[in-house]
Amino acid sequence: MFLQHLISLEEMGVYAIITFILAAVQILGVFALPSASTKYIAQYMAEGHPEKAKSVITRVLQISSITSIVLLILLYLGAEWLSVTLLGTREWIHLFQILAVIGAFTIFYIQIGSFLRGLQKFRELAALSLAYTLMQKSLVIFLLLYTDLGLYSIAWSWLTSVVVACFIGLFLTARSAGILAKPHPVGTLARFSYPLYISNSLSFVAGWVDQIFILPFLGAIYLGMYHLAVRAVAVPSLIASSVVIALFPKLSELYTRHGKAALTKAFGNSTRYAVLAGFPIVIGIASLSHPILVIFAGPDYAEAALPLAVLCFSVLPTILGVAIGPTLMTLERTKIVSMMIIVAIFSSTAVSYVTLAYLNLGMFGTALARVLSSFAAFGYGIYALRGLVKTMFDTESLWKTSLACLFMAIAIVSMSCMHAYFLEGIVSQTVLLLVSVLLGAAVYFCGVVALRTFKKQDIELLNESLPDKLKRVSVWLDRLVLAD
Repeated sequence: MFLQHLISLEEMGVYAIITFILAAVQILGVFALPSASTKYIAQYMAEGHPEKAKSVITRVLQISSITSIVLLILLYLGAEWLSVTLLGTREWIHLFQILAVIGAFTIFYIQIGSFLRGLQKFRELAALSLAYTLMQKSLVIFLLLYTDLGLYSIAWSWLTSVVVACFIGLFLTARSAGILAKPHPVGTLARFSYPLYISNSLSFVAGWVDQIFILPFLGAIYLGMYHLAVRAVAVPSLIASSVVIALFPKLSELYTRHGKAALTKAFGNSTRYAVLAGFPIVIGIASLSHPILVIFAGPDYAEAALPLAVLCFSVLPTILGVAIGPTLMTLERTKIVSMMIIVAIFSSTAVSYVTLAYLNLGMFGTALARVLSSFAAFGYGIYALRGLVKTMFDTESLWKTSLACLFMAIAIVSMSCMHAYFLEGIVSQTVLLLVSVLLGAAVYFCGVVALRTFKKQDIELLNESLPDKLKRVSVWLDRLVLAD
């Protein structure tokens, strides 16, 4: 929110480029080992072999140390080339040099997160992630407001927060399992990871291919606007990614103990709760895309409202298929995961090129490409998974949630139309957004209750998850539940 108001549209384009480079470092530098360490740490702990779990941590830290040093040297020495090639000036050499150090520590931060996931220390992981985020964002705001560092404020904030987070994460890992042991054999980790490494690299390309097309066709300014819309879409994506973080180690444990039958039930339940929580956020952001961008980024970004609304629909198949990836990885069918990403890349590349080069649809065309590629990957994943394990979507909750979201969208759009025709000079955009969010949430909640979407087991699960001081919330919701 602060960043869009304190730097120019052109600087936002530079910000998108350094974000792209840092994301590339993360993908290339971790070798997909986070997935392997999460799986095998969870598996060894479930089998009662904590020493084997510790050996995985030791080996991954060894590999990460070597990789970080190599990438640090390459990026630091190549800073001038990156600045001149990508931005046409030597002005940003020092920015890329700082970025090299950030990338080295980021590799460790990602690996440490996978250790805590494998150990199922989700409370510690959540606390670490929250502390890291708060430190990073608060430093960015402080430096942008009170110094003249400009984009360098972002770089120094990233570096400070990731260094602190790495040391805290290592301490939590050492306290939970230990970090020094006889290293785990590389072969086991490599056999599991290398297909995922390919798929993660492909996934990185799939996530950036539309933005890569924007830079040569539309320029850095439109790249900055579109990059902001893509970042905004990450908000509803957090629902899916949070479920995946918790689901993968749990599926590994269930599969080890009970076989494929346990995966079928877990697939349906995870899909149900991801849809209930994720769909209303996606539809809400799509319905409020214009006021969201105007308020949080400024009127200069209003042109990205339609692309943002379209991009939101690319998250729907991700939420609906939230269990596809973890299930495939649990069954060690990582090549299928790679094929899903390849399908997404080909479809996104083809549609992006056609819409920009021939149809001149601009940001709307690239947003449409991302939506189509998301549905294509989802379709292939379901097709491939059906031959391995029985997939069971909760169709009842799906159509009821979708109908409640439709009611919510109608209410929000009606409020926006009323504001445009009768209240524009009286009610501000900020008040409109606040009222629309409250109205949409109320309509959605009333919709799912009226349609009998909640079930008794949902309330029981909520009651088990909530702390004692919030138990009354589940009791209150229990009175509204009409379905068995």
